[in-house]
Amino acid sequence: MFTIPKRLKRYTYFLCFVFITVIVNLYFLYSLQNDVATSVPDIKEKKDDKLQQKPHIEPQNVMANTSLVAALKIADIIDSMDAFYSELKLSTKYVHNFSLLLTKTNVTLPIDLWTLAAKWVTVDQITPKYSPLLYNILHKLETSKIISADILTKGSQLKILLKLEGNQKAVFKPKWYERDTIIEGTVYSGKDRHNGEIAAFHLSRLLELNRAPIVGGRILNLDTEILPVSTYDLSRTFYKNGNNTCFYGVCIYCKPDDGVCGTGSFLEGSIALWLPEKWDTKKARHPWQRTYNKNQAMWEIYTEYCDVIKKAKPYKDERKLLDLIETSVFDFLIDNGDRHHYEFFSHEFSKVLLFDNAKSFGNPNIDHIDILAPLYQCCRIREKFVSVLISLRGDLSYWLEKLMESNPLNPILTKEHLKAMDRRLNTVLAAIMVCIKSFGINDVLVKE
Repeated sequence: MFTIPKRLKRYTYFLCFVFITVIVNLYFLYSLQNDVATSVPDIKEKKDDKLQQKPHIEPQNVMANTSLVAALKIADIIDSMDAFYSELKLSTKYVHNFSLLLTKTNVTLPIDLWTLAAKWVTVDQITPKYSPLLYNILHKLETSKIISADILTKGSQLKILLKLEGNQKAVFKPKWYERDTIIEGTVYSGKDRHNGEIAAFHLSRLLELNRAPIVGGRILNLDTEILPVSTYDLSRTFYKNGNNTCFYGVCIYCKPDDGVCGTGSFLEGSIALWLPEKWDTKKARHPWQRTYNKNQAMWEIYTEYCDVIKKAKPYKDERKLLDLIETSVFDFLIDNGDRHHYEFFSHEFSKVLLFDNAKSFGNPNIDHIDILAPLYQCCRIREKFVSVLISLRGDLSYWLEKLMESNPLNPILTKEHLKAMDRRLNTVLAAIMVCIKSFGINDVLVKE
């Protein structure tokens, strides 16, 4: 009869003990998720109070293990940020003059503005850091005569491809919600928010990322500006609902019983400048992509997930990973949890582009900490970008509101959403502080 050696028995018992220990720990973490309470502090108007705002963390029972751990660390340290950042010494003295972003010119110049916008595009940017002519381009985008209108099947949401006078393409995303509508459910619930695209463009300028397409606001007369110049594929989706003109377009989720309607024939929306044809883009799956179901992704379970990603070929050169970390901060500020892919120019060393920002500003009362996972898991971020964030602390909402004042659809965001951005910026800086205290400033801040 075969007998199991005592040494093998002891080894088997040891493995069983380890397995049971792991199960117990997982159960403990799950229980902790359901037991931790969240306090929601009052929001005040004063800048000093903005600096003390704590994150409005989403319900603990829906947070993943890694997000919960990060949220608790951030909440624990956020009250001591004033002293920390007042003493923090960066390697370089950075100057950020946000008022230059407001510079405009009324001078009529012999310049083709569409050509100028096309020349601005490089592997590093879509718009320059400062240009008084940007507002001229926005005005032209918001007022130029529409030559043709067509369907745009790319993507899951309704949009129209326009051709403007001067042979310039643009993308129109319609208004679905009022400004004060709160989108309940997951961070990716609901339809596109056109005002989110507008706010995201100006935020990219404020953060000195400059990698979002130029986006303005426009009110279209569907009966006189769109239908007469529409292709058959688009015009056949138009219909009347009482006195209102409606259409449902062509896209993955577009259907006849779920069209968008104007007020009478007027429909507001965002209008984005199409990038020059020579700048081909590539798309890659985001390493911190959500599962879009109840199952957790690997990054939601393992705190060392970033160490695995760093070994993957696209991220061995750290620049792209640093781009994604900056993107996570950008997305967290606007509450965009739907960046399942990211795009970049096919040219070598292209920066990660900030496309498709309309799944944003859904709920100003909740901060989805997991959007920041690339930051708090990798604990690496460009020092210059951190200096921008520090400079905007307590003033982010002020400057963003100023940048959007000249938009024809102003106000773009409610006061609640603007306050939420100030609060979230505090959370970002607290996350960076946790990293620096854990690993040291030289291993966290990247100098370029």
